[in-house]
Amino acid sequence: MKNFMTYTERTGGHHPGPPRFLQLGERIVDPGFVDLGHGYDRDNLAPTIAGNPERDPDAYDADAFTWQLREKPAGSKAGLEYAPNPYSDAVRYDEGSHNTAEFQPDEPGTYVLELTAPDGTHELTIEVFPGPGLEDGFEQFDLDDDDAWGEKAGGPPRIDLESHYDPESESFVIESNPELAPDSFATESDLRVSFLPEDRASLDRDEIDVEGNTARVPIEALDGPTRVFAAPFDGVTLGATDEIVLDPDETAVSYPNRAPEWLDDAVVYEIFTRSFAGQKGETDFEFLTEKVEYLDELGIDLLWLTPIVPAWSGTADTPPGGPHGYDTSDYFTVAEDLGTIEAFEAFVETCHDHDIKVAFDLVANHVGWDHAYWQDTIADLGDDPEDPYAFPDIQAWDTESPYFDWFDRQTGSTDNDATPAQTSFFDVRLHPNLNYGNLALREHILAAVDFWSDIVDAFRCDIAWGVPHSFWTEARRLTREKDTDFMWLDESIPRIPSMGESEFDLHFDSMGYMHTAHAVARGERPPEDLFEKVRARRSYGFPEHSRLINATENHDESRIYHEAKANGVREDPAAAERGALSASFTLPGVPMLYYGQERLIGEYGQRRESPFSDREDETDDIEADPYKRAFMNWEEYDAPHLEFVSALVDFYHESPVTGPEATLVREAYRTDASEDVLVFGRDAGEEKRVVVINFGAEPKQVDLRSVVDTHDQFSDTDLEVASAEDAVTVEVETLAVFETPTLFDQGDSR
Repeated sequence: MKNFMTYTERTGGHHPGPPRFLQLGERIVDPGFVDLGHGYDRDNLAPTIAGNPERDPDAYDADAFTWQLREKPAGSKAGLEYAPNPYSDAVRYDEGSHNTAEFQPDEPGTYVLELTAPDGTHELTIEVFPGPGLEDGFEQFDLDDDDAWGEKAGGPPRIDLESHYDPESESFVIESNPELAPDSFATESDLRVSFLPEDRASLDRDEIDVEGNTARVPIEALDGPTRVFAAPFDGVTLGATDEIVLDPDETAVSYPNRAPEWLDDAVVYEIFTRSFAGQKGETDFEFLTEKVEYLDELGIDLLWLTPIVPAWSGTADTPPGGPHGYDTSDYFTVAEDLGTIEAFEAFVETCHDHDIKVAFDLVANHVGWDHAYWQDTIADLGDDPEDPYAFPDIQAWDTESPYFDWFDRQTGSTDNDATPAQTSFFDVRLHPNLNYGNLALREHILAAVDFWSDIVDAFRCDIAWGVPHSFWTEARRLTREKDTDFMWLDESIPRIPSMGESEFDLHFDSMGYMHTAHAVARGERPPEDLFEKVRARRSYGFPEHSRLINATENHDESRIYHEAKANGVREDPAAAERGALSASFTLPGVPMLYYGQERLIGEYGQRRESPFSDREDETDDIEADPYKRAFMNWEEYDAPHLEFVSALVDFYHESPVTGPEATLVREAYRTDASEDVLVFGRDAGEEKRVVVINFGAEPKQVDLRSVVDTHDQFSDTDLEVASAEDAVTVEVETLAVFETPTLFDQGDSR
C-alpha cells in the first residue's frame, strides 16, 4: 500500500475538490459503462491526488479514505453509495477497494459530506435546488426527456462572474451578471444566484454577503487566494457553475474558468496522423516537422494530432477504421513508427518557432487490448480466433494483479469473457474501460496529464463524457497551476454545458453545428439553419465565456465534400464546402479545418480501404466515407480552392468582427435564393459587418439596406450590381463581408 508519510512532494491535500451544485433529480454517478444505454455523463466524488502523481502507484488501502454524510436537509433519507445501477439490468462489479463515492440527493437544501483521509478530515458542500416544476411533491417535467423538458422549461440560465476590490468597504464585490436563456419560461425576478466558497478555504459561507445577485466578501475574511463558486437558478432550471479567485494580498481577481485569450484568435487544424504524409507508413515526426512551414503559411494556430502513443491499431496492417491510435498501450511514450519522443519534442519546438501550439489527443476513457496493465489482469486466454481482427476469449482473470481493479467490470460474464467481464467502450473489446473509482488508476492517468502538459500546449480529450467530471476538474487545475494558458478541448456528444465548469475551455458542437453544416451542404436544409444553431447555443446553457468549435469535419465524421457529392443535390459540392467553411470562419465560434479540406481531399485524396470490403458479416465506418481518413493529396489538388481557404484564414485573423466575441445579429435582407444564401450581422461595437455566404454553384444576388457599403472586405472588390431608394443589390460568388454603420436585428424568427 502507498506510504503516505514518505510521499513528500505534495502540492495539496486530499480534499475532494470544489463544492457542487445539483438539481433534484440529478445524480453524481459513474455507471461503469460507456454506451447509449448508460447516459452520456459520468461523475463521482473522489479524493484529490496529493503531491506529484506517480506513473505506477501502489494501490491505495480501501480503509485509507472513508466518506460519510454529515449534514443533510430535513426529511432526507439520502446516503452515499458506490456503483449504483440506475440505467439497466447490467450490474457493475465492486471489488471493494474503491476510495470514491456516488450520491443522489432526495430533498433540496444543503448537504455536507465528510472525507477522512491520511492527511486529515475534509468537508465538501453540495447545494441542491428543487427539481424542475415540483408542485405538491409531483414532478411536472421529465428529467429523462431533454426535449420535453426544454419545451416546457426552456434552457438553463447563465452567469459570468466579474469582481473588483472596493477599498471604501474593504471588500471584493462579485457581480454574477445572470441571464435567462432566450427560450426560458422564467422571468428576471425568478433568477437567483448561489455563492459558495471552496470548502478548504478559511472563508465561511456566512461571511459572503449576498444582496440580490451580487456578493461582497470582506478582505479580512480571507487568509490568502480564495476560490468562490456560483451557480444560477431560475426557479425551474439550474445553470452552469462559474469560478473566481480573490487574492487579498494583491487585491486582485483571477478567473480560472476562462479560456486562454490566445484561443479567441486561433484557427484549429486536425491531422489524422498516419495519413498526413500521403502514403501508407510514411508519416513520422520528421515529416511532420518538415510540414510546419506549410501549416504556418496556411495560418494555423493550434495543431491537433490524433494519438501518437503506441497502439495496436497503429501497427496492424489494415486495422478497422484505419490506424487511428485510440487504443493506447502506453501513456508515456510515442509509437515507434512515428519516431522517438525526442523527435516529437523537436517537432513541437518547431511548431512553437512558428507560433503554432500543439494539442495532444488524450484518450482517458479506455486503453487498448495490448496495454501491459490490462494484459496483467488476464490469467487464461482461449485459442486465437480465425478472424484477424478479433481477440481471444478471456477464460480466467488474475484477481491478484495490482491492476485488476483499474478496469470497469460487471458482475456477470459475456459471450467472450469470464466473470467479472470487463466493460468496453460501446462493447468493442479492443477498448477496455478504465475504472475511475480506483484512486491508483486516477493517479496513473493524472501522471500522464502531468507528463505531456510539460511538452504540449493543449489536450483534446477523446470521449470526455466517458470520464468523471471530478477527474477533469482535478486534471485541469494541475495544468493551469503550471501554465495559465494551457487549453482543454472536450469531445462531448451530445454537448454537455457542465463540461465548462472549470473543466474544458473549448467544446465540440457536432450534434448541432457540424451535422447541420452537412445537411446544408447536401441541400437538405436552408443555410439559415446554421445561424439558428449558433444562436441556440445561448439556450444550451454554455456561459458567454465558453468557447465552441465550428467544425465541419473531423476524423469520426464524414467529409462535407463527400456528403455533398455522394448524398446531396447541390450542383457543385466544392462550392457547398466553401460556403460551409465561410460560415465556420465568420459565425461566432472557433473555426477548425480537418487536414485536406483546404486541398479538396475528398476529390483528390487517396482513399483508405476497409478491411471488411469483401465481407458481409462485418463493416467499419470507412465504408460509409472512405475519405474521412484518406491519405493527404500533396501532389494533385484544387489550387483555387486552396487559395480560397488560405484567404479565409487570413481574413479571420485580420477582421475585427470574426471570432467568438462580436455579437451575432439577424440582419435584414431580401433574396430569391434563400435555399443557397445565408446573411447575418456581426457587431463589435464601433466595427459592424454584414456577412453574405452563398452555398450555390452560381453567384447569387442579395438586396441589403442602402446604408451598407458594397465594397467587399474579403475580396477587396465592389459587388454592387443595382441600387434603389431602400436597398442596394450585391452579387456574391461565395463569401462577401460589407462594412455598415448600423445593423438591423430582426430578432428571433420564431
